[in-house]
Formats: sequence, structure tokens, C-alpha cells
Amino acid sequence: MNLLIVDDSKIVRRVLKNTTARYFKAPEWKEFNVFEAEDGNEAMAIMEKEKIDIMLLDWNMPNMTGPEVVEAVRAKKEWNKTRIIMATTEGSKSSVLAMIKKGANGYMVKPFQEEAIFKTLDTITARMPKS
Repeated sequence: MNLLIVDDSKIVRRVLKNTTARYFKAPEWKEFNVFEAEDGNEAMAIMEKEKIDIMLLDWNMPNMTGPEVVEAVRAKKEWNKTRIIMATTEGSKSSVLAMIKKGANGYMVKPFQEEAIFKTLDTITARMPKS
């Protein structure tokens, strides 16, 4: 399992990294790697080098926004299996629907609670192979 956390806040990246590490520590997940990016440009560079299974993506970032990242990821056929979870303060119904239409697979609104993160990951990983 390769996870990419994309957020311009170092604190948010740390919280998500620690929480997802607890989630993927379960025995059924044989390998778990976390990559971090401060913005969309850095995320795209990582996507070019690594096979990313799940991306936790902020909306408002410098250089390349979350919506722009979703569009870029969905534009490349080889990245279509990457699951994108928006992890953002943009929680209005219209924002959620807009990102789902663009190709996001899930949504979490800040501030995060561990239980909500685990529930979202349960939904996203339900059909993913565990090895």
C-alpha cells in the first residue's frame, strides 16, 4: 500500500501520517509506505516515480490546487486506479459534489477525527487487495 499525503500544512501531514500508520498496521496490510507532498506540483512529481494507491489531498494549496491535482491524475490512464480522498476544510455539499464529479473517490472535512479517517479508509480500501 502506497499512500500519498498532499497538504501544505506540515502539521496536517504529520497527523494524517500517524493516523494512517495506525490504520494500515493491521496484519492484513503487508507493506505500507507513506509519501508526502507540500503542494500539487510535488505530488505530481511523486506520482511520476511511485505507484500510489491512495492519495489524501488538500483543496487549497499554493502552486497547484487539489481540484487541479484531481484533474491531472484522472487525465492519465495509468493513474486511474489511484483512489483520491479529499481531506479539506471545503465541506459544502456543492464542493463535495464537484470533486466527486472530477474523480475524487472520498471526502473528509477538517478537523479530522481518527474514527472518521478510519471509516473513510474502510470504505476506500474495501475492494483493494490487502497484499
